[in-house]
Amino acid sequence: MKSTQLNFTVSAAEKQRIAKLAKSCGLKQGEYLRQRALGYEPRAFPLPEQFWSLHDDLLRLLKKPMSPELEAEVESTLNRFRATFFSPGVQTPEEIRAELSEV
Repeated sequence: MKSTQLNFTVSAAEKQRIAKLAKSCGLKQGEYLRQRALGYEPRAFPLPEQFWSLHDDLLRLLKKPMSPELEAEVESTLNRFRATFFSPGVQTPEEIRAELSEV
């Protein structure tokens, strides 16, 4: 249960950028900032082309006869799918500072 608040001041341009970034990730601004403060890099919604590319890769693999090599290829493709659509990236503090300096 959340019980404390953090308040800070940003410029109008920073607020606008935060709002845009949060929206692109499908998050409210507070949740977006919470994730960033904890070292996560919320992901923007993947492009449909990324989904269909991975989908086609999996369909192609499912048409092949099973082998250890195929299992490794399927696992690799599923890991790319998971990373693209479900896993939040974790950034180092240096990466976060560099990104914020672009504001």
